[in-house]
Amino acid sequence: MYEAALALSVVCFVVVMGYFVRSPSFSMFHPLTFYSAFHGFIFVFRPIVARINDFTLVYRSYQFTPSPSDKLTVILAANLGFVAFAFFCLLSGNVAMRFKQDSFANAERDRLKPLLFWVLAVCVPIGIYSLSKVWAGATTTGLGYDAMVMDAGTGTIVNTQGNGYLAEAQLMLASCGALIAWVFRFRLLALLPLIGFVVFRAGTGGRGPFVTALVTVGLLYLYEHRRRMPSLRIIALLAVVVLIFSSVGNDRGLTIRKALGNDTASSVFYQTRANERLFEGMDFANLEYFEYLVYAIPQRTHTYGYFIDTLQVFTEPVPRILWKNKPIGAPFNRINLLDYGRAVGMTRSLPGQGWYSLGWLGVVIWCGLWGYVLGWIYRKFAEGPQSTFKVAGYMIFVPILIVAFRDGQLITVLRQGLFYLGPVALWYWLARWLGMPSAAAMRAAAMRRLRRRNESDAAAPDPRPNPALAALPAAVQRRRAALLAEPEPPAEPHRA
Repeated sequence: MYEAALALSVVCFVVVMGYFVRSPSFSMFHPLTFYSAFHGFIFVFRPIVARINDFTLVYRSYQFTPSPSDKLTVILAANLGFVAFAFFCLLSGNVAMRFKQDSFANAERDRLKPLLFWVLAVCVPIGIYSLSKVWAGATTTGLGYDAMVMDAGTGTIVNTQGNGYLAEAQLMLASCGALIAWVFRFRLLALLPLIGFVVFRAGTGGRGPFVTALVTVGLLYLYEHRRRMPSLRIIALLAVVVLIFSSVGNDRGLTIRKALGNDTASSVFYQTRANERLFEGMDFANLEYFEYLVYAIPQRTHTYGYFIDTLQVFTEPVPRILWKNKPIGAPFNRINLLDYGRAVGMTRSLPGQGWYSLGWLGVVIWCGLWGYVLGWIYRKFAEGPQSTFKVAGYMIFVPILIVAFRDGQLITVLRQGLFYLGPVALWYWLARWLGMPSAAAMRAAAMRRLRRRNESDAAAPDPRPNPALAALPAAVQRRRAALLAEPEPPAEPHRA
């Protein structure tokens, strides 16, 4: 039965993708492209690999065993979520990608280039300091964030020292590197800051930020060259990124730190990952995480989350140093997953979060809502004025979804978007504060000048000679000119 569900999953994926690929909206810039890549790997390809190789690592780590019914439910629910996301995403975002950059947009970007240096002067030092703190934690503990500890009651990782905003500020380096590459037309020298961030961030063991940075610069490159899909060369580069991602995940950046010669972390941490098979580790284990959710909810919890954990978007921005009794994780949490196993470090995924909240109906609601909102955002970008700030913001926002789909929670977009989009927001604020004209304003001014010129040309007499008049005798031409020069007689008064 489970094998039949895996086959059905492949068929469902092929049918949805077949429709999407033939639609005019298919491109690398559409949110459905990113969710299809996530779903296709995590819930279509990897379950087949896990079945063939009998993956049990997460089951042993989490101390639970899903029933055949649980495993079947996960495959069907994941595909239900995929169909719901695709349907509503295309419902609100079924428009073709349009490239609207013109001479005015290029001129706007060139005018904004000096302001970018001021943005870099503010964001880069803060980001470097933040990254250096993470690097120091990785070289001593192998875990990166030495001030982060796990709450024993909930399994949530919390910051116990310093400021969480400062700890995440290094994400601004990803956006800054991508913006530098784009503004300076992807020259090799302009790519060096991005390459530096990727190397050092990979050395800390974190993969999400450097993958987000590379995807962002890839989207900006495609937009710059008006391409909806990457070439074979870029696809080959993506394959290299996947290999780097897997390598960094296996040793948490140990190889890079040793190459730079300053790693003092204990090797015990890495020995636990030595026997992992390809794709078996926790980095790709959203299938097993979802099975844990089905195993616990509602069979053992006898309740659902009812989307209450989305309230964390209101409590998360408040620093813990200002709120001593701030709830750990989501406020008013109804379910403690640690009561049913050792669910440490799990991410729920989009359909998993839907199941956590309201079962089958929750999967449709949560995946469908995400699909509709993201499709609407895409439509606004594709059809709207694509200014420098909107292009930069959209190309930075879309790669954040890679992590958001894996985590399944709205708080991920808020937590990471604040820092990824921070440099763009500061860039925009400086431009408006200095009163720099936008591309739309310059385009409108040019249109007004063109209309005035056309109106003045229409009102002026035609200086070109009329060939028919030139053929008339000279006396007739003089008489015609005299008649035209005579004033018109006054109109007679109207008589009733």
